[in-house]
Amino acid sequence: MIWVIAGTLDGRTLAVEIQKRTGEDVLVTVVSQYGAELAAHKGITVHTGRLDQEAMQNLIKEHNVRLLIDASHPYAAIVTATAQDAAKAEGIPFVRFERKEVPLPDYDKLHIVVDEVEAANLAGKLAKENNNHVYLTTGSKTMHIFAKSEALQDCEVWTRILPTAEVLQMMEDLNVSPKRIVAVQGPFSYDMNRIMFHDTKASVVVMKNSGLVG
Repeated sequence: MIWVIAGTLDGRTLAVEIQKRTGEDVLVTVVSQYGAELAAHKGITVHTGRLDQEAMQNLIKEHNVRLLIDASHPYAAIVTATAQDAAKAEGIPFVRFERKEVPLPDYDKLHIVVDEVEAANLAGKLAKENNNHVYLTTGSKTMHIFAKSEALQDCEVWTRILPTAEVLQMMEDLNVSPKRIVAVQGPFSYDMNRIMFHDTKASVVVMKNSGLVG
């Protein structure tokens, strides 16, 4: 069996293509039930839940995995490292599937930062020079950084997230106002992004370079 860690649309598409081309059963692992529903396909076995190295090694043995393909999100560094260690421990090949990053345009209002803390600080500074409206497309995993950022306390911040109960609960726990939540599944077209930014009157948009799909 081939195992695909499919944290993205790319990963799910890859798993289906492998199954079609080889006729071999494919194991797909996802974190949430929502992800499991998206990954469901003939010839694919879906496992839901977070996995540490021991759990990964158990899956390899249980399903007689001969190849592990990591197609997790480009920013899921811990998942990648853990999967690589598990594959090495079980003596099977490990392949990392990488998305191509989107070439960044030559744009005088584009700011590149090293992490979410710097992004939050700069977003707050830039927003206060305009209308105080910020639109986050960075997802739920790092939302705690933006929610607790002093630089954004006086800003109106919209957050685009996946429409799952788990993620919405996370937003509630962080005291994110429901009227500032945009819960929707991507990918998003140019026009859809433009409408969202326009309707929220965003003067600052925070995003990650996660590839064309991300």
